[in-house]
Amino acid sequence: GFRVYTKIVRAVDPNQTASWPPLSASQQGEMDGAIVMLQEATDQGDINAAGFVGTVYRLGQGVAVDYPRAMAAYKVGAEGGHAWCQWQVGMAYYEGDGVDVDYAQALPWIEKAAAQDQPTAVGQLGVMYYQGEGVTPSWRRAREYFERGIEL
Repeated sequence: GFRVYTKIVRAVDPNQTASWPPLSASQQGEMDGAIVMLQEATDQGDINAAGFVGTVYRLGQGVAVDYPRAMAAYKVGAEGGHAWCQWQVGMAYYEGDGVDVDYAQALPWIEKAAAQDQPTAVGQLGVMYYQGEGVTPSWRRAREYFERGIEL
């Protein structure tokens, strides 16, 4: 599943802009097979596969955008300790992608990802402290997170 997905990404989105043109019939057939394999791996608890499945459905890469399916996959990875998936779950709650905006739900996931030095999660904590979203506003804490994020 990973190899086929990577092959298709290189063919249709070499700069990884996440904006895919329509796939050829051959590419779509391969992508459909890759998604099945990656979903099976996710269902068995593979946290790396969960990240791929979440991204496929969040961005609509070869499938229709499906935020609930993306969130379900990301949660498998997040609960398994995958920092990038934790950040994605947090950001879904932060931005309201397929769920209601809920800073209280976003914060612990983003904090878990930041604790593993996931750079965008660290920066997002800076934003949240700067703007007082789900936390007591603190320019000092915001600055600490921004500086830490730059170092990563």
